[in-house]
Amino acid sequence: MKSSFLIVTDRGNFKAFRVEKVPGDRPPRVALVQAYSMTDAHLKISERNTDLAGRFPVGSTPGQSQGRHQNSIAEQHLDIETDRRLIKEIAAHITEVLHQEQPEAWSFAAPATIHEAILKEVEPGLRKQLAEQVTADLVNIEPNKLLNHFNAVRAA
Repeated sequence: MKSSFLIVTDRGNFKAFRVEKVPGDRPPRVALVQAYSMTDAHLKISERNTDLAGRFPVGSTPGQSQGRHQNSIAEQHLDIETDRRLIKEIAAHITEVLHQEQPEAWSFAAPATIHEAILKEVEPGLRKQLAEQVTADLVNIEPNKLLNHFNAVRAA
């Protein structure tokens, strides 16, 4: 029997874990298979795009501080495009690791803001093997505590 898998992600981090059965009455072992950090997700627009020409000053009315800037429409579209690319990148990592490891079933956790968008990008055949979905950001939880959030995980 092949192992089960846990995949947890957020907008900037991706972690894949193999759940392995341990002899005796001990709980299953959770082993990190792959961890990946997407650097674009951690950068501010000003760090990605240093051109100040598109910024529009705020503060034309009394009482507002001078010198501040607000995002232009183009910068807001850049945020949307960056999110779209990150979602596709996360889905590609999920597909890659599942093809490499070939688990019988896998469970997935991501924040509600990106959860469905990521799953839409994953191959339909792999989505059929999805045993459980959790809408939560579990990337920073200790691996041995991850199993508390998943009911359907079966160990090898």
